[in-house]
Amino acid sequence: MKKLKNELKEYIHFNKLTPEMLHRLVDRIEIKEDGSPKIYYRFANDFLNE
Repeated sequence: MKKLKNELKEYIHFNKLTPEMLHRLVDRIEIKEDGSPKIYYRFANDFLNE
């Protein structure tokens, strides 16, 4: 939780989503057959392991 909190503090007041921000927060994005996205966040596995 601390890791997520620290990451979010950096990006809480941003005006523009930069490629660097996207790469730090998102692991990968998959597009399903129906066209809907499934987003895998980098910090999501941390919650499962705690």
